Amino acid sequence: MSDVPTGPEIPRLDRRSFLRASALGTVLGGAALLSACGDGVRNPGVPPLPGGTVVADDRATWRIQGTPLLSADGSGRADGLTVAVTDLFAVQGQAVGAGNPAWLGQAEIQTTTAASVARLLSRGATVLGIAQTVDFGFGHSGVNAAYGTPPNPAAAGRIPGGATSGASTAVARGAVSVGLGPDTTGSVRIPAAYQGLYGFGPTHAAVSTDGLMPLSRTFDTVGWVCSDAATLAQVGDVLLPPVADADFGAAVTCPGLLAVADDRVQSAIRDALAKWKRSGLPTLTEEEFDIAPLPDWYDAIVAVQGYEAWQQYGGWVSTSTGSIGDEARANFLAASMVSESTYQRRLDEVRVAAQAVRDFLGSRVLLLPTAGSQAPPTTDDPGSVHVAAVLRTTGLLTSVATVAGLPTATVPVKTADGIPVGLSIVGPAGRDRDVLALAEQVAGTGIVAARQ
Repeated sequence: MSDVPTGPEIPRLDRRSFLRASALGTVLGGAALLSACGDGVRNPGVPPLPGGTVVADDRATWRIQGTPLLSADGSGRADGLTVAVTDLFAVQGQAVGAGNPAWLGQAEIQTTTAASVARLLSRGATVLGIAQTVDFGFGHSGVNAAYGTPPNPAAAGRIPGGATSGASTAVARGAVSVGLGPDTTGSVRIPAAYQGLYGFGPTHAAVSTDGLMPLSRTFDTVGWVCSDAATLAQVGDVLLPPVADADFGAAVTCPGLLAVADDRVQSAIRDALAKWKRSGLPTLTEEEFDIAPLPDWYDAIVAVQGYEAWQQYGGWVSTSTGSIGDEARANFLAASMVSESTYQRRLDEVRVAAQAVRDFLGSRVLLLPTAGSQAPPTTDDPGSVHVAAVLRTTGLLTSVATVAGLPTATVPVKTADGIPVGLSIVGPAGRDRDVLALAEQVAGTGIVAARQ
């Protein structure tokens, strides 16, 4: 894997002790950031590390910035690109903060740079800074209680989506051309959809995860978000393995999958699909796909990801519950209760589901909503039953590509009231570059929503 630290060696609590600690943490709330953190962490605004400075009035988006933070060390296809790296990747000379000040206060300085970041640098890109994320990247809201929640420039007053929240906000604001982050279970696709951007999650294992702080070895992958499809494909030219290009002959959409989304999203996607049929893009047909197992697939993904995350961080988390934000704490709480036998059973379910999706797709592309609803307002409690249900609906949709490890581009579409939600283009395994090329074609039609 990588040299990214997984935390200090701290004795693990048993599950019962963790449950008691979590219950207490919930009562005390997310403000109790210093519990079990040690005396050295007193302020989430950790002093700047060598090579960059914290922008105090924008620390919800950036953990650290430079001019640049890392310069290009080569030239090529990435010439001129500027990158925001999510705070889950190793960056030489910096620590991996993982969206958590307690973790950052104990993290080691990295001596190497993550493979994906290093490749971009070697092809001419520059890294302008390290962007904020949710705790450990373990959440889809983008809300961070310690540093603040990055704004959503495309939908003021609504959550940005996570875990690539800060990097997506930086792209949406025009501060950088590329936001790099994990797309483990939709953590690039969801913020891209919520912020009216183009996002891409590659075929599983197509891009090296060396130097990415692991969350789930089954699903971890490196994705990116951009403000236009041409840049999205440009990054793919750098990071993806070279393969011969080939056009898609057919596209398919499924009424059942569309019905998972709420009415406003359904209307926006139907409008986009109608324009697709008139656009000269690959022939689009409707075909039924059995969505009855979809909740089970989603639950299997959650269980597998949770078990693997707990195995990675349970020792640290079980002694530091008070320092973890509400969404990640709830996710770790659920993760702590997944037994090994349940994990193995759920892993088998993922494999069966993956084959079902791949068999259905064949050589076509699948079109479906990226998000099941508009981004919830920031005034909503991210730990509430309502927000959890909203994010679960989106999770049901992202799970189709996640469970099968398939390449997915999301392109911006908007609801009638102008709120972005996203249209996903899912392709067969290994045809990442073809999906990106198709996203460029879609961008040249009237399907995508214009940026304001």
